[in-house]
Amino acid sequence: MGHGAVVGLVCFPVKSMLGEEHERLVLDERGVAGDRLWALRYADGKLGSGKSTRRFRRTPGMLEYSAAYEDGGPVVTTPDGERLRPGDPRVPELFGAGVELVREGEVSHQDAGAVSLVGTASLRALGELLGDPEPVDVRRLRKNIVVETDEPWIEEGWVGREIAFDGGPRLRVVERVERCVMTTQAQRGLPADHRVLKTLTASRGMCIGVYADVVTPGTLALGAEVTVQ
Repeated sequence: MGHGAVVGLVCFPVKSMLGEEHERLVLDERGVAGDRLWALRYADGKLGSGKSTRRFRRTPGMLEYSAAYEDGGPVVTTPDGERLRPGDPRVPELFGAGVELVREGEVSHQDAGAVSLVGTASLRALGELLGDPEPVDVRRLRKNIVVETDEPWIEEGWVGREIAFDGGPRLRVVERVERCVMTTQAQRGLPADHRVLKTLTASRGMCIGVYADVVTPGTLALGAEVTVQ
C-alpha cells in the first residue's frame, strides 16, 4: 500500500541538541548513521538531556545548541555562534565541571528506538488539538523521518509491518513513540509550549509517531516513495 513520500530527514549528532536537516540519510543496522552517536556525559556517567532519569540528567538550554558533522566528527554551535568539538575545554565551562562530549560506547545513547518517523497528517491533527491553525512544528518532536500522509495517526497502525522506500532501505515499525517534556521546552526558533505534552497525554497516551528498526540498510532520500507492507 502506498503512503506518499518522504518530506523531511533529520540527523541529531548530539543527544538532546538540535540536529541538521538533510536531503539524504544513510540507514545502517544501528539506525540513522551518526544519529545521537555523541552526548554530553557527566562525571557520574549520566548523559545530558532535557529530562532527568536514571540514565539522564536534565541540562537546561541544550536545545539552544545545534550539532552537525564536519570532517567525520561533530561540531556543536553555541547560541553565541561559537563552534565546539570533542575535547574543547569550553565544554565543561559551559555545562559544568567534568562534563565531556563523548562518543557512544557499549551502551547506546538512543532512547527506545533506532529510527523515529511521523506523518504530516498527524502533525496537522496535533495542531488542531492544540487549537492552532498550523500543524505542530515537527522540530518539537525530534523525528528522523517525516512522511507525507493524508490520515492522522495512520503510522501507528504500521506497528509490526515493514516500510519500503524507493532506493532500497526497509524499516520494521516496532512501537509508538511516547514523548516527554522535551516537546514543551523552548529551543532555538521556538518558544516554550507546555500545551504539547498535556494535549498528547490527554488525547494520545503521550504518543505521536513510531519507532522502527532497520531491516535493509541503504540511503534514504527526500522524495522517496513509501510503501507499507
